[in-house]
Amino acid sequence: MRKTSFHSIRFVAIFLLFTNCFYFSVLGQPAEKIKLGILTDCQYCNCENGENRFYPYSLKKLDTCIAYFNSQELDLVFHLGDIIDHGFSNYDSVIPRFRKFSAPVYLVLGNHDYAVKDAEKNEVMSKSGMKNAYYSITKGSWQFIVLNGDDLSFLNLQNPAQKKERNELLISLVQDLRCNFMPWNGGIGHTQMKWLENQLSEADQNKRKVIILCHFPVYPQGCYNLWNDRELLAVLGNHQSVKAYFNGHYHAGNYGFYQGIHFINFKGMVQTPLNAFATVFLTSDSIFIEGFGREESRRLKISR
Repeated sequence: MRKTSFHSIRFVAIFLLFTNCFYFSVLGQPAEKIKLGILTDCQYCNCENGENRFYPYSLKKLDTCIAYFNSQELDLVFHLGDIIDHGFSNYDSVIPRFRKFSAPVYLVLGNHDYAVKDAEKNEVMSKSGMKNAYYSITKGSWQFIVLNGDDLSFLNLQNPAQKKERNELLISLVQDLRCNFMPWNGGIGHTQMKWLENQLSEADQNKRKVIILCHFPVYPQGCYNLWNDRELLAVLGNHQSVKAYFNGHYHAGNYGFYQGIHFINFKGMVQTPLNAFATVFLTSDSIFIEGFGREESRRLKISR
């Protein structure tokens, strides 16, 4: 009896030692592991349910998500857009909850985030605690680039140059009979696109692995896609640093793989009574997604 117990303990000790060593490189340094929390389209509104919009459930769903994420050792949390459905006062119910996450929280702007009165649109970013509409974060060898798909928009305020660029883009979409010309989508302007290319060129040179985060999908093709999805897709495909693209907006979710890049459309939290969020575990060669509720779990191999 004692002998069996001794051998069992020794086996467990050896197993734990092997498992621990597995996460160390040959140089004796810990292998890099990054864990993210991802949620999108909380889209809260103090109003009755709409068609495929279960607004009153959003706060309880968000509380469940916060409790779970806080039980994990997360490095970063991203919300991929549409904190509210409409109405500036609804921010007062959601933003305090976002402050309860243990890990640092980063927000992506969505179209519904600007569904407020014109006089309140310039206050959306400050209300959300955002300093910039698009920005970049580096964590270890990974870089997370957050894009503003409301740069060109019918909801966000536009200066004359933005209006001109937006209208020219939409005319071309209509002429090409593409269904993503819809007013609830948005686009990325020339200035932001140039900034992105510079960010990606630097990431290529520094051998970083990049994940792009934006509210609007760009692939596969669809009616909820960013207005200039093809242009952005071409930019991403030209940079080996880009490994994945995360987005929300299309609440049913989606997945695509193009030019070595994984395109993950996370499911919208507001869409059904069932919750939807995910943790994402990044390693040197894979992206592991653990989905909760409606969100799917995936194991995605980094292929370039």
